[in-house]
Amino acid sequence: MLGLKSLLSWAAGLLAVSLVLVLTAVAPEARAAATKFITFDRALLADAHLARSAPRAPRRLPAPVAAVGSQGLPPGLVMGYLADSPTAPGAIAFVKQYLPALDGLITFWYTINSAGQVSGGTNTALIRWAGQHHLVTFALVRNNAGAPVFTPLLASPAARAAAIRNLLALVTANGYTGVNLDWEGIAPQDRRQFTAFVQALARVFHAHGKDVTLSIPAETASDPASSWTGAYDYRALGRAADLLVIMAYDQHNQNSAAGPVASPSWVQAVLKYAVATMPPRKVVLGVPGYGYVWSTAGSQALTWGQAEALAHQYGQQMAAARGHFRYKAGGVTHTVYFENQATFLTKVAMATGLQLAGIALWRLGIEDPHIWSLLN
Repeated sequence: MLGLKSLLSWAAGLLAVSLVLVLTAVAPEARAAATKFITFDRALLADAHLARSAPRAPRRLPAPVAAVGSQGLPPGLVMGYLADSPTAPGAIAFVKQYLPALDGLITFWYTINSAGQVSGGTNTALIRWAGQHHLVTFALVRNNAGAPVFTPLLASPAARAAAIRNLLALVTANGYTGVNLDWEGIAPQDRRQFTAFVQALARVFHAHGKDVTLSIPAETASDPASSWTGAYDYRALGRAADLLVIMAYDQHNQNSAAGPVASPSWVQAVLKYAVATMPPRKVVLGVPGYGYVWSTAGSQALTWGQAEALAHQYGQQMAAARGHFRYKAGGVTHTVYFENQATFLTKVAMATGLQLAGIALWRLGIEDPHIWSLLN
């Protein structure tokens, strides 16, 4: 497998990507979008129905393993979020097509409530197969309701203890490498409580040989009052967790004006701040595989395939090669920005140049398939 570090010299020669980091301000559109809870490319997830199970009674913690500490995650990870339902057929065949470039899976299958109870379905055959093929696996746990769930959870000692028990039970029972907390929309006033929870979770998980990873919003400077990023203390979380996936996407989105999903200058600024506050070996660059189309009639998310089809339909193939084009339909101008092989490789070069822990694609199945030929 060609690791990210090995890919750097080839990628830089191909695109001559500059790795000089210049701190830029967050786009006004991103600030506006941060005022409300955002679920990335939620329109594309409309058909990914998560199986829900009834909440279970709190479980006892399994006995600690002999070895203390995390599993010792390798550098240069290439991971992908898997958002398909755990009951969807053909999951192993789907993931198999990404080998040997893929190093890990983050399964988008579980939710947590304010009492710390975890629900969701698991494709146990897929997780077992992934382990046999040396993929690290993280059970992503979330709740899209945001603060109404996380504020009472973090405020209650009983709920926090139940959450730790249930999260550990989830990963140990199903053979995961660890957990991924994708807790978006936490209220900024819960910043200290969230940090304390992650610290406690890491202590327990490390005692059992499991890893704690986070998916956290991108920012270019500390802003504890921000309704979108204020709850995430990069420095403290970087000390406690094993990996932090910086979700460096949705700079422009369905709720903003048209623009890049993740422009190079903005991603550079995000990474500059990240590596200044936490060890680069713990930072994973979250990269998008999708795009958006905007018009006066509204906006919607696009897969790479949908964007390419529009470019072909309206004769914009050359423009589409740059990940950006416009077309007219019914007398209305439409503006498209999306991620493709070229934009992906730019971000890979950034990650390798900074010797980050790796990259994580949001999400498998919507991306430009040509990126995998570069990584294989």
